[in-house]
Amino acid sequence: MGLLVVADAGRTRLHQSPRSSREWLEHFRANEEPEVLPEVGPLLSASEREAVISSIQEFQLGESSEGRHLRRRAAEYAKENGDEEYLWAMEYFIREEQRYARYLRDYLASEGIGTVKKRWVDTVFRRLRNLAGLEVSVGVLVTAEIIAKVYYAALEKATRSPMLGQICERILRDEEAHVRFQTERLAILRRDRPEPGMRLTRLLHRALFFGACLVVWRNHGKAIRRGGLGFRSY
Repeated sequence: MGLLVVADAGRTRLHQSPRSSREWLEHFRANEEPEVLPEVGPLLSASEREAVISSIQEFQLGESSEGRHLRRRAAEYAKENGDEEYLWAMEYFIREEQRYARYLRDYLASEGIGTVKKRWVDTVFRRLRNLAGLEVSVGVLVTAEIIAKVYYAALEKATRSPMLGQICERILRDEEAHVRFQTERLAILRRDRPEPGMRLTRLLHRALFFGACLVVWRNHGKAIRRGGLGFRSY
């Protein structure tokens, strides 16, 4: 289902009317909340740590992006289209992502584990987002968001940690809106593209999505399997 949403974003007719930038800005503003983590529960067992810690470190790194390129592209788009509220909505979106990074950082600290500064998958995703304009940046981003929905749902079930479970639940609660926010913008950016160009766009985005799925399974399959998903269900 996620693949169809990503690959087909940009058809001239949407199944749902897109929200305005003002509506998205109001949504993100209303969604801000104090950063209160649940109490630390029992520490992970040796087998749980072996399955999830490295995986959490990599996702924490991905969530911690400062979003400089995305902010710049959003600012250019907002100026060209007279849509400053889109820029502010994107700013609040980035803040939410960074909040998740702090949650995961603090969880790792509760386990006596630090964060990582560099992983090759994160480097590749960041470079892809920086390749071109807003459309490519958002396309790469929404691909990662859809995969994250599956990942955090599995991670929530992968350990007996109530702290980690509540962090995953909080992230998952926001991801539905995140995916819609980004796919609606992709549809807007692509809506006037001729059909031959759209066919190529969809083909390239599907290739990106399938490739990303395989990479995430390779790097995080152990944590995902522990959360109850095999490769087919993933």
